[in-house]
Amino acid sequence: MSNEIVENVASELERIAALPIGEQPAAYSQLQQKLQQVLDGKPWSE
Repeated sequence: MSNEIVENVASELERIAALPIGEQPAAYSQLQQKLQQVLDGKPWSE
């Protein structure tokens, strides 16, 4: 499962980097929330 999370995070970081600068802060915030949910025990795909 940890490999899946790392792959998903890497993919999300690539996607965020391709966004316009103005949209990146919100996307990083969403990624942070998603990671917190994973740390709280929820699956990545939820």
